[in-house]
Order: sequence, then structure tokens, then C-alpha cells
Amino acid sequence: MNTPTPTPAPRSRAELIASLSEEITPVRRVKPSQGYALIALGSVVAAVISVVLHRLWMGIFAGEASSYFWIINGLLLVLGIASTAGLVAGSLPRVGARGNAPAWSAAMLAVVPVAALLGIATAAPGDTHATSGLMFWKCALYALCAGLLVAGSAIAVLRRGAPVSLERSGWLTGLAAGSLGSIAYGITCPLDSLAHVGIIHVLPVPIAAVIGRFVVPPLIRW
Repeated sequence: MNTPTPTPAPRSRAELIASLSEEITPVRRVKPSQGYALIALGSVVAAVISVVLHRLWMGIFAGEASSYFWIINGLLLVLGIASTAGLVAGSLPRVGARGNAPAWSAAMLAVVPVAALLGIATAAPGDTHATSGLMFWKCALYALCAGLLVAGSAIAVLRRGAPVSLERSGWLTGLAAGSLGSIAYGITCPLDSLAHVGIIHVLPVPIAAVIGRFVVPPLIRW
């Protein structure tokens, strides 16, 4: 004759919580300021390495830089800051709506290459000014290389935190790396036409964003 197995008595909520937390090790809370500082440090290091390898363009300080240079790099900086803020906030989960600043900043920047392409399409025959600097694609590659340091800093921030939306964190990492990396290299590039800065220097942003979307999530998954 089989003896029925006694059913264990239900545990109280306190006992259940205690059993779940037995093996939990306390960790030091990640501060947002640390995340900002780490990504800023990665950007500065990327800029310093770019200057060492390619030399700083002194025309920036001599008044030779065009308005396109300042406007486009300003938009890149706005996108970099917005993406960094969203990334750091996403690494520290909290209740509330997420900001759309990175999306709006990216939309503003997207106007620039569209304007550059329209300028090229409507240029008069033989007008080389509209396409000036368009063939120097290496600048986009150098900017992506500089963005690797920014991406590494961003991934370090995310791994120390607890991001919930891994895909969004990947997008933001790519946007921050592409925009800040482009600025880091851009201070060494003397080509400041709308076609060059507006297309070649903006191109790393969407490329890095797509790469970040697929590469970053596996690296920051719990």
C-alpha cells in the first residue's frame, strides 16, 4: 500500500523573499554621473587619438571653417548628448515615460544629407562646388573607428547597470558612437563643404546605429 507524500506547508511571503535573496550579493549603485563621465572620457580619448594620427585642423581656430562645419557638428553634438542621456537613463530602470529626444535629434540631423543631395541634384552642369569632398569616403571609416571607443564606454555603462530594453539600448549606443565619433575625427578634417560634412561625416551615424542594434544587445544581456 502506497503512503501519500505529505504536502509541504506553504511558506509565508517573508520566508519566500528570504529564500530568493539568500544568494544575492549587494552591489554598489551606479550613478548617472558616472555613466556620463565614462562616455565623455571615451569621446575625449577618441578625439585625442584622432588628433595624434591625423593632426588637428587649425583652420577651426583661424576662422576658416564654414558655417556648414559648425552647424552640422553642432547637430551631431546634440544627437550625441541626447543619445547619451537616453542610454544612461535606460541603464537605470525607473517608472515613467521615456524621452524622445534622441529620435527628434536624429530627425533634425537627417535633414542635412537630404539638403546636400538636393544641392547636388540641382547644381548647374560643371559646378564642382556642390560635390566638393564627396569622394573622400575614408573620413566615414575613420569616424566609425573613433566611435568604437565611445561604443566601448557606452557598453561598459550598460553592463554596470540593468537595461531592460536591450534593442533600444543598442540603437542609442550606435547613435552616440556614430555622432560623437564623427565629431572626434571631424576636428582633424579640413574638408568643410556641405556635400562632405553633410553626407560623409553624417553617414557613420546610421551605420553605427544599425550595427549597435544587432551587436550591443548580446553584450549587455543579463
